[in-house]
Amino acid sequence: MGIKHRLITTDEFPTWRTLVRRAFNGHVHPEDTERLRDDRAELDRLFAAFDDEQIVGTGGTDSHLLTLPGGSKVRAAGIAYVCTIATHRRRGVLNGTMTALLEQAREREEPAAALWASESAIYSRFGFGMGTIAEDWEIDSAFSRFAHGPETPGRVRFKTHEEALQLMPGVWERAASGRPGFVDRSESRWRYFFFDDERVRGDWSGLFHVAYEEDGEVQGYAAYRLMQVNPDEDDVLKMDVVECVTVTDAAHAALWRFLFDVDLVRGVTAHSRPPDDPVWWMLADPRQLERKLADGLWVRLLDPAKALSARTYSATDRLVIEVADSFLPDAGGTFVLDGSTEGADCKRTAESPDITLGASELGAIYLGGVRLSDLSRSGRVQEHTGGALRRLDRMFPADQAPWCPHHF
Repeated sequence: MGIKHRLITTDEFPTWRTLVRRAFNGHVHPEDTERLRDDRAELDRLFAAFDDEQIVGTGGTDSHLLTLPGGSKVRAAGIAYVCTIATHRRRGVLNGTMTALLEQAREREEPAAALWASESAIYSRFGFGMGTIAEDWEIDSAFSRFAHGPETPGRVRFKTHEEALQLMPGVWERAASGRPGFVDRSESRWRYFFFDDERVRGDWSGLFHVAYEEDGEVQGYAAYRLMQVNPDEDDVLKMDVVECVTVTDAAHAALWRFLFDVDLVRGVTAHSRPPDDPVWWMLADPRQLERKLADGLWVRLLDPAKALSARTYSATDRLVIEVADSFLPDAGGTFVLDGSTEGADCKRTAESPDITLGASELGAIYLGGVRLSDLSRSGRVQEHTGGALRRLDRMFPADQAPWCPHHF
């Protein structure tokens, strides 16, 4: 009968969830299945691939709002839970799953889709491009002295887990209003991502929460865990910063100074930091901060005209862009973009293109963190009109590097 793809039923959800965890080499506790169902998953957006009655592949979508350059937001399909069981590789399972997910997103009139890739070689063929770059940090606390930094007139205070869950969303929303790449978090997803039961954190401590307050207003927060470096040395610890989000330079400086100065901590790690984070420039010895670059959020435009019309641009110009989309051919085509700092209008056109690029290249530049000329030098773009690359390079950059601290 071949592989069939469809939405799962409520009764099939536990099996679906077990298969997702197995594909990522893990087991799932029954309570965690319920927690995913109740606090994060959208049952009407969860697909499975079936071989007769057996689930052999999975995929799903978290509905999000994605912040764009200029501060506007666009509805985006957050693709997640994608896997194929080892016994059914190379049988079209993944292609069918991605088709189902993206077609549903188009039916819901979501102009964009985004995902975090478990392997970076997979998703460009489905039209996704690296829209953000993330950094993983590691530093020895003994060499984390700041030589520069803004004044920090406020105070860092510890918060209980319950207090943190109340204050973090407000900071997040303020940060999301000005940083391309941010996505929204519902109240239930805050509970899900900061679930802190002992059985899911392994050898790490429970979460510690701190917030920076100035004039009675919370301007940033951080959440971190601790672990013993050596079982025989209970007074030597390492720290993992789970999340640090701020809305002022003072909050950023104060919280990182606090995190680097916690007593008995030998080393600090942090993940998915933005590439323009100023900590590098604040350190007395910046070489001590080990920075590992990685691909961050992958972005794909499902409706280029609507998606490109939704953001603002750094320069005023008019260009005709041809988008070659091999996975969703009818989503491609030729578009005329009129953009400025005030807004934009993009629509299909029969005009000759100034430039031709693929769907993955368009996804990469969409949030303003990747220069199209860099992609051109790698052989991924065709310029038909002299100067078109330079003009697009002036239009697309965002004021801040796009950053998505939320994994889905």
